[in-house]
Parts: sequence; structure tokens; C-alpha cells
Amino acid sequence: MIRRLLDLPVEAKANIRGGLGVGQGVDLLKLGDMAGVLSLGRITLEPGATIGEHAHPNTEDLYLIVEGRGTGLLDGERFPVGPGDLFLVKAGGSHGLINDSDGPLTFIGLLTRSETLP
Repeated sequence: MIRRLLDLPVEAKANIRGGLGVGQGVDLLKLGDMAGVLSLGRITLEPGATIGEHAHPNTEDLYLIVEGRGTGLLDGERFPVGPGDLFLVKAGGSHGLINDSDGPLTFIGLLTRSETLP
């Protein structure tokens, strides 16, 4: 399988996981494309946009910051994030992301099945 980012549609995603504002998202992989992966996407949050802190009872999610700066949320903890940083929420945890900078914040999100699922 070969996919080129420039060939994939960009979709506006408002109020992601109960957050504020709008992000621009590209689905790189979807359910069924790769074993164990539920989705892989590239999302850009404009200044002031957020991904609401949300729970992952049966899945794990990794955010890899590609461009920009902001604040990550992981199990209630807040911390600064920038290019090259990643954070992972394990099953049973929660996370979110805030673009509190004056420029775009772009990240790759990888959602997988939890090890505890059959």
C-alpha cells in the first residue's frame, strides 16, 4: 500500500472530543488497513483549538508532535509539548491537547487496540 499525503482529502474537524475550535485532519490509515491499528491521522490545530481530555477505556493512543507548540494533557497532568515530543495514553487513561500558542500545532495520532482486548 502506498499513500501520498498530498493525495488524501483534508477534513475540517470541529470540537474534537469535546474540545474547542476546529482542526484540519487527514486520515492516513483506517480500521482494517493494518493489523492492530484502528486509525492513524495527521491533525493540525489552529491557535486556541483543543482536543478535549477524553478517556481510553479499551484503546491506546499516541500523539507525536510534528510542528508547533502547545500543552499536552495526560491523566490530568499538563505539560509543554513541541516538535519531536510524543505522549502515549494507555488503556484506562485519559489525554487531550491544547494549542495555546500563536501558530498551528500539527501532530500524528495513532490509535490501537489495547493489549487486554481479545
